[in-house]
Amino acid sequence: MDKFTVETQLQQARLDDQQYDFYPTLRAQGNSEYTSDLSNGWGSVVSVGDIVQSTGTKYQNSVSVRANYVLYDFGTRFQKELALKNAILASKSTVLAEKLKLRLNVLQTYSAAMSLSHRIKNLQKIVGYSQELNHLYERLLAAGKKGPIDAARQFTELKRKENELSLREFEFDKKLEELSFFTGCAVPEKVEFTELPQPDLTDFLFDVEKHPSIERYKHELASQHAKTAASEGEYFPKVSLYSSYLLYGSDGKDMAKSYENISESNFKVGVSLVVPLSDALRNRHKVRQSELTEQRIRAEKRKLQEQLQTELNISQRQYKYLINDQKNKRDMVNILEKELKMLTRLKKAQEIDAETAIRRSIVLLEQKIALDKSVIDLSHELLRLQYQMEATRHE
Repeated sequence: MDKFTVETQLQQARLDDQQYDFYPTLRAQGNSEYTSDLSNGWGSVVSVGDIVQSTGTKYQNSVSVRANYVLYDFGTRFQKELALKNAILASKSTVLAEKLKLRLNVLQTYSAAMSLSHRIKNLQKIVGYSQELNHLYERLLAAGKKGPIDAARQFTELKRKENELSLREFEFDKKLEELSFFTGCAVPEKVEFTELPQPDLTDFLFDVEKHPSIERYKHELASQHAKTAASEGEYFPKVSLYSSYLLYGSDGKDMAKSYENISESNFKVGVSLVVPLSDALRNRHKVRQSELTEQRIRAEKRKLQEQLQTELNISQRQYKYLINDQKNKRDMVNILEKELKMLTRLKKAQEIDAETAIRRSIVLLEQKIALDKSVIDLSHELLRLQYQMEATRHE
């Protein structure tokens, strides 16, 4: 965020610098020199433009003040200013886009960490039940009621659950590290997660054109178009008004007296027309490069528009799927809980064996894992849509 904020400030500084092109340039200059025609003779003074040359041998000094103002440059200065103004808007849009990206990354990491936390708690219970089944199979194997293949399968199932638990714990630690990166402080392993809200969104649509990332490309395109126009303006002449005031003095033998003799002066004012003949080919390449850059920005903008629109369409369908999926999983959990209560009573009455009750308990926990994930996924999707809708409502 600091990087993009500084980039905005840098573009503003460039714009401030560009403003000086609209003001006259003022320059003061002092010269002190010894000139010789190698004959020790006195000659005449020749003035060419702002340069005063003596054909004699002497010490000479001059003090001058010069001013220059561009009267007309076929809009080159205005296009450069417009390019920088749009570059500032592009930088501001980039800041908004990065804020949205940061919010979505934090949301994604938090949702994943919460889902893993719930899953680990249920997996720990499942591993406990699997260990009970493994001990049960060992006793049944010793009693000759189970074969070694059944016992081996149950042991393999236990190890598979233990490995899955270990993997999820590792993934959970990584998510905590990511949260620590985003928050700037260490997140404890036994962190308590606050359930994600499920905003009531009446409208799942947002204007893709107002998305900060799209607006960034729009401003970049406008900035590059202005640069192209500025490069095209270099083909044409530049009309400038110039003036200068000059004080000068000289002495043939003494440098100190040449300073004392500074009294003569002249003033001039004129209009200049500069035609960039030799730069025409170079400007043509600059214009071509600028036009190709515009094409690249348009292609990137179009690609991002299609990507955002596709994501929005998928989100709408995913929302409908998650609503139905959550309802089905919740119904399944309710059925399994009722079944488990009945199995518990039957187990106490010794009408069913312990293996059946344990296995149904494992099925219930696995279904709870799926339900928890569905609830978190739905909240995540709703919040993700809300964040993007909020990002398109900025001023």
